[in-house]
Amino acid sequence: GARELVFVSHVINPCHFYIRRYSQRKTAIFLEKKLSHFCSSKSSSLNPSDVLELGARIFINSKENGMWCRGTITELIPLESKNKGKVCGPTKYRIDDVAVMQVFMVDFGNSEVLVVSGIGGVPVVRPPEQAALQNLVVNDLCVFIRKPDPRIEAQLKNIPPLAVQCSLKDIVPKNSNEGWGEEIKTEFLRMVNNKAVIMKVFREENGVLIVDLKKPPVNKIRSDMPVSLKDALVFTELARFRSQLPSQLENNMALQYCPPTLPQEMTEVSIVVCHINSPSDFYLQLIDSLDFLVLLKKIEEVYKNDDGENLEILCPVQGQACIAKFEDGVWYRAQVTGLPGHQEVEVKYVDFGNTAKITLKDMRKVKDEFLSPPEKAIRSKLAHIEPCKGANEWSRQAKERFEQMIQDKFMLCSIISISQDNVLSVELFDCPDELGKSSSSVNSQLVKEELASYELRYSQSSATEHNEIWEPSLEEVFETETLDILYSENIKSLQDEDLQSLSNKELQVRVSHVVSPNKIFVQWLSSESLLKSLQEKMTVAYENSKFEQVKWGSDMYCAVRICDQKQWQRGKISKVVSETTVEVMLYDFGAKEIVNIACLRKLDEKLKPIRTLALECSLVDIRPAGGSNQWTATACDCISYYLTGTVANLIIQVSSQENDGSQPLPVKIFCNDEAGQRIDVSEYLMKRGLAFRNKRTHEIDLSDTDPEKPLEVPVSKESPCLNDLILETDCTTKCLVPEREATLSINEPKEYESKKLVLKSRMENGTYKPPIIPDMKDFLAVISCIGDDGTIYMIPKSFENELNKLMADMQNNVKCLGLLEPYCWKKDEACIVRGSDTMWYRGKVLEVGGGTIRVQYVDYGYVEKIPQCHLYPAVLYADIPTFCIPCQLYKIVPIGNFWQTDAVELLQELLTKRVVEIHLLERPYNPWGKVSVNLYFDGMSLSSFMAYHQHCIFEDCQDISDMEVINNNEKKCVEDYCEISCEELLLSEAEAFLPPYSMLTLPIPGELFPVTVKHLVTPNEMYICLESAENLNQQSDTEDSGVSWDLEFGSLDEDLRHCNQNVTSLPLLTEFIIDMPCLAEYSDGLWYRAKILYIKEFDPVNVLVQFVDYGSTEKLPTSRLRQIPSHLMQYPAQAVRVLLAGFKPPLCDTEKKRIPYCPEWSMQALWAMIDCLQGKELCASVVTQSPEYTVHLYEDEQCLVHMKLVEMGLADLDQ
Repeated sequence: GARELVFVSHVINPCHFYIRRYSQRKTAIFLEKKLSHFCSSKSSSLNPSDVLELGARIFINSKENGMWCRGTITELIPLESKNKGKVCGPTKYRIDDVAVMQVFMVDFGNSEVLVVSGIGGVPVVRPPEQAALQNLVVNDLCVFIRKPDPRIEAQLKNIPPLAVQCSLKDIVPKNSNEGWGEEIKTEFLRMVNNKAVIMKVFREENGVLIVDLKKPPVNKIRSDMPVSLKDALVFTELARFRSQLPSQLENNMALQYCPPTLPQEMTEVSIVVCHINSPSDFYLQLIDSLDFLVLLKKIEEVYKNDDGENLEILCPVQGQACIAKFEDGVWYRAQVTGLPGHQEVEVKYVDFGNTAKITLKDMRKVKDEFLSPPEKAIRSKLAHIEPCKGANEWSRQAKERFEQMIQDKFMLCSIISISQDNVLSVELFDCPDELGKSSSSVNSQLVKEELASYELRYSQSSATEHNEIWEPSLEEVFETETLDILYSENIKSLQDEDLQSLSNKELQVRVSHVVSPNKIFVQWLSSESLLKSLQEKMTVAYENSKFEQVKWGSDMYCAVRICDQKQWQRGKISKVVSETTVEVMLYDFGAKEIVNIACLRKLDEKLKPIRTLALECSLVDIRPAGGSNQWTATACDCISYYLTGTVANLIIQVSSQENDGSQPLPVKIFCNDEAGQRIDVSEYLMKRGLAFRNKRTHEIDLSDTDPEKPLEVPVSKESPCLNDLILETDCTTKCLVPEREATLSINEPKEYESKKLVLKSRMENGTYKPPIIPDMKDFLAVISCIGDDGTIYMIPKSFENELNKLMADMQNNVKCLGLLEPYCWKKDEACIVRGSDTMWYRGKVLEVGGGTIRVQYVDYGYVEKIPQCHLYPAVLYADIPTFCIPCQLYKIVPIGNFWQTDAVELLQELLTKRVVEIHLLERPYNPWGKVSVNLYFDGMSLSSFMAYHQHCIFEDCQDISDMEVINNNEKKCVEDYCEISCEELLLSEAEAFLPPYSMLTLPIPGELFPVTVKHLVTPNEMYICLESAENLNQQSDTEDSGVSWDLEFGSLDEDLRHCNQNVTSLPLLTEFIIDMPCLAEYSDGLWYRAKILYIKEFDPVNVLVQFVDYGSTEKLPTSRLRQIPSHLMQYPAQAVRVLLAGFKPPLCDTEKKRIPYCPEWSMQALWAMIDCLQGKELCASVVTQSPEYTVHLYEDEQCLVHMKLVEMGLADLDQ
């Protein structure tokens, strides 16, 4: 079947819905504009005597779709005594004879009913099937419908109906007797509304397409659209398949995890058993990984606070990877193993091996970052043994004993073999608790206890006891009189070793403590048993010792009890914190602890000479990210979390000449990651964006110059030409990546050839140089682009050749940078960009978000969103300044203090790629700032042009009635100098900008007056209207102004009613300026006075307006905004914003749901205030009049409304 992208425009039920093709979206926009233009003209209006006919094509102002739409009349009910249309009755009626009209929208699929009210007092009886349709009660049908004339019909005859009727394939209602319910329609809309989806067409039946809707392959996991809509509806038990057998998912590839990394056969690894079914079926985890615990922690952080709205799974698929909640309430990685129905799913937790049956609400989509790590749990069985006495199943006693021996213990695992289905046959050995003991085989132990037996082909004689050579027992270690073994060369301090012989050799260590990448303490693995013996000896000596009062001081040795570990360790006091606490350096581990002096004992003199067992190290070749010399807390926490307690390999990066023992030893540290791959910890930090590679200096033989001064490249001041700024290098791209070493071959005068200079990178700060502004005041330039904020980016004509040369060099020298490793981008960071035209550009990061990065092309000014894979953290041609210069018009103020969208579009169409004349007037203080210019195109002033079309004004308010034209004394029409069409601007019916609404004045402070609350913002912020003019008319200032509330309200109501009857004659709003008065259509279909707050969205344009007579706000499309008649401006805004005095948000508020736009208040407080106000007769008294009205609000003359909130604990009194 054919596949294409579509939008669902209207849903009746899953077997009757309408779609619009994505490929026809431009046609839909064209159609909307044509209909709006035709229906807004006065010539298209209908008369009550005009005739309507069933089946005729008309245009209707659709309430549901918010625009003029094409429609077909499907029902006409006349004003007869029975109010019913007859089957064989007439099909034509005059408009003034029609009581009810039903219209089908051919481009959307929905139907709407227009009901005429108040005609002759005759009630209208509507058919039951119309009750569920969108209804609009109107006074006059002529206002809402239009009949097409031959001209518009000719223009639209080639546009077929855009709505196509469809039905989902092979599904029927779950209960055929009840039919499709409202619930399935709601769920259908939630899955597909406002989304482009793939429609797969199976066949066509009687003009209806039989289809399935699927998620597009490019959609990310956050899309709610399921893989298959019909399967999702069946799975959620809102529908069933016609055949009662779920169809196989067609070409649905479920996301799956990478299989676990298996160890090699005949090797021994350290493991922990994570799940047990039986001795022949259990799961183990390798314990040589770093990232697994961090992965679990990150999964929990991401999913525990997610409400599931964006990541829920609507239709699981067998084998699909997911994130599932376990019974402990924690989220883990899982895989779907069964679909039992009833909105339940069987899953297997892939990192542990256990299974569970969970509900759909406990599942989430897995993010890409959690999909790539391989599964952690490896399925295994005990080798060479089987259930005892030939039984088919393991006994309960055998399972319990096996679990007792291995549960929650570190085990040594010998890999005997690996089957074809990747099941390990293993022999498990326990790790002895005491030194000198041998490790016993779990396999053999089960046989000994007669809970298992050896396989027939494997006899007991074949079993070998797994005995390892362990260190001498504790008694043997301390039998010597002077603890000679503790002074042995095995643990001699590294400062006494021959570093030259140890350099570049791998040494095994255990990381005991991590402060930062520059301060890591390790212990030799060969001395681990001796350290344990030392601690046991100290435990015997000090465990039962009594506290003695000692005057402790700095640098004193002591024995310290670490309560958390129940151990005694050697320490050295670094400072005295107080009389009872000291800071102690545990020099066998490297950690510092603040302990109570009650935990200290004098250190035995025999233990003092033993050298420290912890060695201080520092990672080489890396430096902190972010431009600071200090490591961030994130970097320190990350490396501490990974390395502390880990066994790692260490390579010393120092020669005997470089180390004096006073500094941390420079090293490289290697360990295994989660996949068992060997990694360099320094490289790991750089991948995480927590470190940069150290920059190295490069020496040139120059002696007399300052070794700290960068090499200077002179710039010619006599010409704006940039030839001298380009370094003549053998290969310019050698300075491409600043983190790596690069040797620049620079042509220098001969007298400096024998001198030495340290050449420093010019790009240590990772930014490009600002553009050079020409010295000339008048010059030609090419406009490269116009920014969204109206900034004009120009490239001087004199720089064009240099820019072309730079671009050519970049394309020739930068062929491929390979795969980019994960990188943490930052705002304002310099980079190189592979543009959508596949060419390389120099760029700068403006914004980081999601999978794309907002980048500016620094040589052209363009701003574009680029996938991260097309950005590289490198700097090209660092010494060459950027070429495009940002400009602004001199002493020009845009309307509303910023360039409106239509003004920016005009500038883009007018100037892009155009050669213009620049008169430079002001240079910026900031080298990256905007240059103030006068710009002329074809001899015409751009400033005058924009002011002429009312997009801006001059600061000095000069006359702009005639536009300034340079080098021409005659006044000419705009169109003589402009290459673009300005018809829409010149034909605009917009009136002159109106002043803002006048505001009502409340009575004097202390005087009670009745009010009505029109709109509630927060519990203490609202909009009120005055109910009576009695108190108001007593004020002299109100009498002087001639304001009469009752007269105004009546007149305003009548004028608004008249405007609603003739609203189509009012022109649409074309200017969108803050606080600009207008008429706006409310959700009830009527038009009210409003003012613009700001433009909320730009694609499509949506404007946030406030209804000034009520105080409420709403986001509306431009089609629901019209210019306000000037006579409506004589009435002041009827709603007054006030703050309630006497109470404030509570200091202690345990309510979790907060008001999003004012989190100081809880939603509970808002609902409580609504209850206090609803249906009450209220009075107010002004407390303060400036800077804004503050009032007391009363239920009657004595009871303040906010006292109920205070009593409920939802507010505090504000004294």
